[in-house]
Amino acid sequence: MSEKSYRVIIKGIVQGVNFRNFTKIEADRIGVRGYVQNTHDGHVEAFFEGEEERIKELISMVHVGPAHAKVKEVKLYEQDSLSNFKDFRVIR
Repeated sequence: MSEKSYRVIIKGIVQGVNFRNFTKIEADRIGVRGYVQNTHDGHVEAFFEGEEERIKELISMVHVGPAHAKVKEVKLYEQDSLSNFKDFRVIR
């Protein structure tokens, strides 16, 4: 299968609701590499890298998020090249 990479911006009530840890747990479970971090403007930014079907599954998960999140918008930006992440990390 071909590998893809996406920069993802998640907007809504996504900070202070365990969104980053939720994303890491799901990424590890699904087998996606990359990172997730809060942004200064109240959003969450992530970078997903791996098999396209696995990334699609993770994108579906972040559209919902953890219990107290209220996701309003998910923006996807396909990247031209892979960054060759070895795992998935939460950036604090």
